[in-house]
Amino acid sequence: MPLQDKIAYWARSAAAYRTHRACPGCGGENLQLVERKYLFTRLFLCRDCRLMFRHPTDDADASRRFYQSDYAQDDGITTELPDPKQLQAMIADGFGEKNADHYRKAIGILLPEKPPTSVRMIDYGCSWGYQSYQFRQSGIDCRSYEISAPRAAYGNRHLGLDIKTDESMLEGGNDVFYSSHVIEHLPSPKRMIDLGMSLLRDGGYFIMESPNGSEAFRRAHPAHFSKLWGMVHPNMISVDFYEHAFASSPFLITSTPFDNLLGELNRWDKKSTRILDLTGPTLLLIARKL
Repeated sequence: MPLQDKIAYWARSAAAYRTHRACPGCGGENLQLVERKYLFTRLFLCRDCRLMFRHPTDDADASRRFYQSDYAQDDGITTELPDPKQLQAMIADGFGEKNADHYRKAIGILLPEKPPTSVRMIDYGCSWGYQSYQFRQSGIDCRSYEISAPRAAYGNRHLGLDIKTDESMLEGGNDVFYSSHVIEHLPSPKRMIDLGMSLLRDGGYFIMESPNGSEAFRRAHPAHFSKLWGMVHPNMISVDFYEHAFASSPFLITSTPFDNLLGELNRWDKKSTRILDLTGPTLLLIARKL
């Protein structure tokens, strides 16, 4: 993050330090301090819904403005729009670390009765569509949503996608609601979960990847845990939060590396909750809508 952005973030945090503290998910005020950064930013745990969130928080309008073009990742793909030559190289390479093969295989295990061409899917927060494109290339009917209008326009123009920037245009009855590293950015994770579940058919799957806010990871890697929350990641998502949010849905949850994910999915009965190793930096939830 550029120094001037860090200074601006610190100044905003200082000015809003004494603003009202309440959980952005459930509105609860029964809070526990988890960590503090830069004197004026704090990570709180909501004892009611188990969400960990940064205070001061951001409102939805400020978040939307930030993610139009200001948000940037330095991995060379998530937020950078490639030129035609770079795009062709990415396609030929399978999009490198953003390759979606393991999720395409996971969807096949979760929905063994459905060939890819009969699977309906939402890719929520798809950036410029590098994974949506891969899902569609495999035959999946993948519809997409992205908050950033410039990135959505790029994917629609260069990858032939149909990325929506208005959630109300997403259609229901889907087999899969998929989102990778989005929920930690949002003003209200609960609102996103409610939306995703409403867009699934009965028996459909909610698949979510995010930084790991679980206590097992924090104990194993305290310094790494502290780096994961802040200006860009106002939320830390944990197994405790998911247990509360999906209290009526069976789910499987694990963390990186996902070396035996496909084997674990084959062993999962899809009727009970299965919690695997949670000491890795990335958390993966797969919940079934009953």
